[in-house]
Amino acid sequence: MGAKNKSLTAQLAWRLMLLQILIILGIAAAITYTIADNGSYIVDSVPETIERALHVDASGQLVLRDSEDMRALLRDAPELWFSVEDGQGRKLQHGGIPAAYRPLLASLSELQASEIHIKRAPYALSMRVFVADTASGKLHIMCGGLASNSSGTLFMLVVRYLGWRMTLPLALLTLIVMPLLIRRAMSGVAEVAEQAQAIDIDERGARLADHAVAREFQPLVQAFNAALARLNEGYDARDRFLADAAHELRAPIAILEARIGTLEAGATRTRLLTDVARLSNLAEQLLDLQRLGRQQGVFEPLDLVALASEVAADAAPLAVDAGYDMALDAPQAPVMVLGDRLSLSRALNNLVQNAIAHGGGSGLIGIGVNEDGTLGVTDQGPGVPADERHRVFEPFYRLRPSSTGAGLGLHLVQEIVALHGGRIEVSEAPGGGACFLLRLKPLQAARLER
Repeated sequence: MGAKNKSLTAQLAWRLMLLQILIILGIAAAITYTIADNGSYIVDSVPETIERALHVDASGQLVLRDSEDMRALLRDAPELWFSVEDGQGRKLQHGGIPAAYRPLLASLSELQASEIHIKRAPYALSMRVFVADTASGKLHIMCGGLASNSSGTLFMLVVRYLGWRMTLPLALLTLIVMPLLIRRAMSGVAEVAEQAQAIDIDERGARLADHAVAREFQPLVQAFNAALARLNEGYDARDRFLADAAHELRAPIAILEARIGTLEAGATRTRLLTDVARLSNLAEQLLDLQRLGRQQGVFEPLDLVALASEVAADAAPLAVDAGYDMALDAPQAPVMVLGDRLSLSRALNNLVQNAIAHGGGSGLIGIGVNEDGTLGVTDQGPGVPADERHRVFEPFYRLRPSSTGAGLGLHLVQEIVALHGGRIEVSEAPGGGACFLLRLKPLQAARLER
């Protein structure tokens, strides 16, 4: 059992997300290179730790809370310095603030977030101004003495900064919007799939519309159309072969029949004539199939009651000779349909011959016509088993291998009925036996559809 096919939409969405992640990592690398090239920097965690440790004591002074994070920061960075001023004008200083920055302390509340990078060690003058919104107004922190020039650490900081600001929105946009866009772009594929589903194997010249799909899918559709063209060529070659073979067989069969007719009467002569009749009937059925395939579907109004009466009159002597009784059940008024008289006559005649061949040699063969355009033939023989009913219309299929038929008669009936837009059903006849029912469309309904 093959692996389950993956969704093209899901594959494209996940691959696009991977591409976006790679692009973001590339942007982070470029930002890291730019910042690192400018010199040392102070990471976000330094002013953020200072901010968390600040609080106002009982006397209204701004002091540092004795927190674990702050103790760790002071322990790891003994040269750390900072100056803090909140929105109420309260100030706090720590460490040795470089002389270069002392003049700025008076206007610290006026400064915006900014950084100064130093390229050469010991990076003592690297400085950062951090601004945050608090309950008491804007909080300004100027800090330094803990500069770093590690590209790896900077890269991770940049990735963390860009991660939820860019990756998350892009991922959501990709998972929600991309499937919609992909499905819309591939809507033509569904249209072509419906066209392929609707292709009738008996319809020659069927093609898929390659203009309905995107350019990337057109080679696939064109290849499928080319396969259909080759299939049609194969069907045409087969039809020509069967037609030519049937035509070529008619002459030698007629000659053979004439020569057998000169033999003395007897059992051997009768069996030979029966076999020749089978060959002749097979050739005629093959020709019927080819004529049917080339028929253009120009139908005329015809009366099923009159058609059934003619077939019953012609077939009655054969049925009686074979040991059957024959009956016609039809309304007095005409039952009009739109069709071809010759082909429908052949179809009904084939059903009667089938009943004669498989009806058990006795009983009643009935031909029935209903006002709704249905036409049926019943017998009182063994019938058709339920599990075989879908196969009896296959060409050259015989329910009983010892049967004298060629297995084309019922297939020919099915083809004729399909050409008329109807269908054929096989079931059990009332009281036992087989019932073949042709469902044709009444004249008015057939005209409306055409």
